[in-house]
Order: sequence, then structure tokens, then C-alpha cells
Amino acid sequence: MEHSVLSPHSGSDSRSSIHVRRGDLKRNARLKLTFALFRFCLYGMVGLSSEIFFYNLVRIARHVPLLEVLFRFQWRVDDRLPLNDIWDTPIVAAYGQCSLWMFLIYGVACFFFVEAIYRRTFRQHTLLRAVLYGHAILVFEGLSGVFLEKLTGYRIWYYADSGAILWEMTSLYILPIWMVTGLIAEFIYRELMDPDLVAALESPLPATPEETEASLQLMQ
Repeated sequence: MEHSVLSPHSGSDSRSSIHVRRGDLKRNARLKLTFALFRFCLYGMVGLSSEIFFYNLVRIARHVPLLEVLFRFQWRVDDRLPLNDIWDTPIVAAYGQCSLWMFLIYGVACFFFVEAIYRRTFRQHTLLRAVLYGHAILVFEGLSGVFLEKLTGYRIWYYADSGAILWEMTSLYILPIWMVTGLIAEFIYRELMDPDLVAALESPLPATPEETEASLQLMQ
């Protein structure tokens, strides 16, 4: 295993300034995998909590002039499940609901689509990225909804409005919401990939006494 020897102060005692970088390939790969898994889980958890909040936002927004235009989609759950009455609960009760399958759906959508689109278009206008995010999530929502129906036998979600497409698993009316969702995921990704944060993750580690001795022997 190779060690990088650093001497931050010229002329100082080399024994007190030797560090080992996290440049080892195995450790580097493990770090990247761990960081990727963390982002995936974060997207999933934010998605779950946001959907619970979203039910309340929709109920409130539908009573606000002009704003109600953005919430005309009819987001439903399989009619065999007694879950659609939530739309009729009092706003003050602040109830929301979410299938645990959505952890996977939000994680995949943000990790594989939003991140990929951002890396390829980050120099483009924000509105263009928002449109790309919205359409990518819209299509993924439709296809994943069909997949989950085949897998579970239930429609984990479906849309009962005139804008419903892709086997009623998504709706054109919800496109603006997915555009905003993509921008929120983009913000999270940019913050996590901040150069200072990445540099901290890859900063030098103090060498152990054995590594220090081995490095000194290599210098002789």
C-alpha cells in the first residue's frame, strides 16, 4: 500500500508532519459507494416525508384562488384499499400518508435521473433543467407505477383526472410539481457535492506509528 508523505512546513521535523492520504483505491471506491448510498437514502427519506406533507399542501392549495390551478390532478390510491378518504379529512388534522415503496421510487428518481441530468446540463438555464427533470420524473412515475402494480397486484397510486396518461399512472397536470421536485433534489445534490465537503471527506488522515515508521524507512 502506497503512502503519500506530506511536509506542510518547509524545514520542519518530517516525523511530525507525515500523513497518509485516502488515496488508496479500495478505500476510495468504498467511500464513493458509501456516499452514493447515503444520497440515495436521503432522497428516499426526503421523498417519504415530503409526500406526507404534500397531501396537506394539496388540500390547502385547492382552496386558494389561482394556486389551485397547479393542483387539479386527482391523485388516488387503489380503490380496493380504504385510503382515498384522506382527501376528505379536515385540514386541521394535518393527515398525510405514504407507501414505503415510495422510498425506492424517490431514491431512484433523484439518484439516477436528477443527478444524471444535472451533471450533463448544469451550465444550462435553470428553467431548462426544471423541464427536463419534470418530464423525466413524469415518465418514470408512469412506468414505475405499472411495475409496482404488476409486482404487488395493487395500484399504489393512479390519477383520475382528464390529464392522466401512461395507464393513468401519471398526469400532465402534475408536471409543474415534478419540475419543482427536480429542482429541490438538484439543490440537495449540489449542497452534498460542495467542493469543501468533498475535500473534507478526502482530507489526509494522520498516520499510525507503524505507517510513519514505514514511510521513514522508504525515505532513507
